[in-house]
Amino acid sequence: MQGSYIDSVIAATRGRGRQESSLKSESMKLLQTQAGIVRVLDTNSRKPPLLIVPDGPCVIEHYTDLIELLALDFRVVCFDLPGFGFSYPAFGFDFSVSKTAETVVEVMDLLKIPFAVLAFTCANGFFALHIAKYYPNRVSHLVLGQTPSFQSMRQWNDQIIPRILHVPYVGQLLVAGLTRKISAGWYNLALPSSNEHKSQFVQYADHALKSGGCFCLASLVQGLRRTQDAEIREVSVPTLLIYGNKDRSHRHTDFASLRDHAPTTEIIMFQGCGHFPDLERPQEYAKHIKSFVNAAA
Repeated sequence: MQGSYIDSVIAATRGRGRQESSLKSESMKLLQTQAGIVRVLDTNSRKPPLLIVPDGPCVIEHYTDLIELLALDFRVVCFDLPGFGFSYPAFGFDFSVSKTAETVVEVMDLLKIPFAVLAFTCANGFFALHIAKYYPNRVSHLVLGQTPSFQSMRQWNDQIIPRILHVPYVGQLLVAGLTRKISAGWYNLALPSSNEHKSQFVQYADHALKSGGCFCLASLVQGLRRTQDAEIREVSVPTLLIYGNKDRSHRHTDFASLRDHAPTTEIIMFQGCGHFPDLERPQEYAKHIKSFVNAAA
């Protein structure tokens, strides 16, 4: 049994009521999936669909400005992945790349979305690459942020993630006891020290965690460690990578290494930006997405 069982038990104690109380607008709802009940925001227009999944400990609320900008040109669907925000993981969900990718496809099926642009960031980018490899007819374009090759991410993981989080059960229990502290510490590392967004990012995440939100970091780390390179190689879907060069956690990362998985990737650097190019510069990010999708259409 995987250590992620601990996170499923903890989530079960929160109850459905906390998920329902997190639905702050008519565009938000809960979807039952094999991986658990997922919280979704859907602008539900007739425009081309674009999917976003928050990069934990960020939640849907962090993406309000970006969603408003993208909704001018896309039907935007933003949802917390199982184990993050207000999407509680089901018993047996193992946080693997394949199972998480299948959950994204299941959400698309439930919302009757035949294909979409996937705009995923950081480790979530590997879920998008897996979908593009195994379900290429469901993905029109990939827009990845702060996602290098999987080999580079392994090196980042060894340097940045405490070893104890790699240990099943022990890692889950540690994160459960220190969730809010770990969340605040991550923003301090991932954003430039003078970043104007830092306090707001911490506030949104902390409010979600105090209100019943999840941040199953250890389960994600352990799930990713079981990933094989073959699961995310040879991706031919048009791909754009946007990264910030002032992310202190990735100061030694070569983002051009993403071409090991998607050889034709177009790469754009946001000068002076930290770990969240989509949230730190939403107008610029949305502009590049629109231009890329139109050019590659």
